[in-house]
Amino acid sequence: MNHEVQIAQIATYPNAPVLSISKSPPPSTLGVALIDGKIHIRTPRLFIRAAETEDLDGLHECMSDENSMRYWSCAPYTNLSQTTDFLDQMIVGKFNGHLDFSVCLLPVSNSPDSDSTTSPTFIGKAGLYNGHEIGFIFNKKYWGKGYAFEALDAILNHYWNRRLNSLSDILSEPQPVEADVDPRNDASLKLLRKLGFVKTGYAKNTFQTHLGWCDSVYLKMERPADTQATT
Repeated sequence: MNHEVQIAQIATYPNAPVLSISKSPPPSTLGVALIDGKIHIRTPRLFIRAAETEDLDGLHECMSDENSMRYWSCAPYTNLSQTTDFLDQMIVGKFNGHLDFSVCLLPVSNSPDSDSTTSPTFIGKAGLYNGHEIGFIFNKKYWGKGYAFEALDAILNHYWNRRLNSLSDILSEPQPVEADVDPRNDASLKLLRKLGFVKTGYAKNTFQTHLGWCDSVYLKMERPADTQATT
């Protein structure tokens, strides 16, 4: 079980075009690019890429926050070494940059959300962290703006269509995507349903966290009929 889900509202992102391979991330136009063997995705507002060591401070801001970590599988981190260990495991994980990503806000000079006008700002992580189960966490400062939906919609589009061959050595045909959510996490349940997930089950006392024993709502997203994977 994993409660690696948090918060989002609604945005829209059309099927992303495949870009030419580029050596200058983020991609200059919307879509998906394969750079040094890793997937880079650019949406209207976000740059989605593999986790890197430079993400540490931004990730720790998420993982030390009580609100962001409320439905996580452990209590908020109290020291930087915990986040360092988590990030190190993410970086070396086989899905990093293929299905599991850091999410960065693109710099916009007139945007009140962006911390920089020259480089993307880390705002969270999202993806299929084990290849089939969705998980995400976002910095509380960026809640309610549709960033999680925008990121996950693009990641799932990449997973189902798989038009750049970065996954052939990891997964064969895409399988249904699963989610395991604390039933009190209304925002994540709303988000997942908007993405196309449907409830498949409910179980009590499935996981013990800093909140005590938690129940689970199980959801699943089948491969959309209008997608076609290339492996």
